[in-house]
Amino acid sequence: MFGGFFNRMYYGNPNKPDMKKEDTETGRFKLFFIVLQVRFWKLIQLNLLYSIFWIPAFFVIYTNLLALAQNQGEIFQTPGQIQSFGFTFVLLLAPCIILTGPATAGVTYIIRNWARDEHAWVWSDFKDAWKQNWKESLVLMLINAIALPVFYVSVVFYGAQGANNTIFVILQYLLIAAGFIFAMMNMFTFPMLVTYKLKIRQILKNAFIFTVVELPKVAGIFILAFLLFGVLLYFSIPFILPFFILGLTFPMFITISFTNWVFDKYLNRDNKGQAE
Repeated sequence: MFGGFFNRMYYGNPNKPDMKKEDTETGRFKLFFIVLQVRFWKLIQLNLLYSIFWIPAFFVIYTNLLALAQNQGEIFQTPGQIQSFGFTFVLLLAPCIILTGPATAGVTYIIRNWARDEHAWVWSDFKDAWKQNWKESLVLMLINAIALPVFYVSVVFYGAQGANNTIFVILQYLLIAAGFIFAMMNMFTFPMLVTYKLKIRQILKNAFIFTVVELPKVAGIFILAFLLFGVLLYFSIPFILPFFILGLTFPMFITISFTNWVFDKYLNRDNKGQAE
């Protein structure tokens, strides 16, 4: 009964043949939709694999949202209680994010290949990219994990001080803008990690440059991917399935397709020997 469904997930749709050379020369935008059709079931299969590593983070999000819904009146009685709840949430979420680092490298490598119309096996290439990049990926996720509570505490602090001093209000908005830029930089860090032979410092530097140089496009893609992730996560709270089927790899496919375009524009023409 379900044989055809699982065959499509593993082998793809036989009615959609592999792309020809002329298909990949029509631009990244058209290529995105062609690859999405061809790799649709593979993206679901990859999402099921990747979601396993996000179960701790999903559990933290789910339990905190559940507590928020059940005890909203008690939590929001005073600003101190709101801040305490938020800080506890990000503090619990931070180590869960670190655990996803090596898996994120593996998934990024596979999606990067698919978005470039290159072959990649779900399990074997995931495992190889994990082994090759696990140290650097843990460092990148550690930086994110540290930035999350630091950013939250700083915004809360400047917000509290802003009631008496306008300078702190300005600093708070500048910090929010910096946090937004840092979040968008994550679109580039892992694709660069699995594509180029760069140190962490170079990856972060280049990610910042790309984000600033292509800021309008980067912001648009980031917001689109984040909204897709948020919608799927929201519907996963009561039903679970959307997040584990679509919630991770489909937003990543959007951002990585875009970063491939950025790399082609700024790096690949001059550094063909450095790309993997």
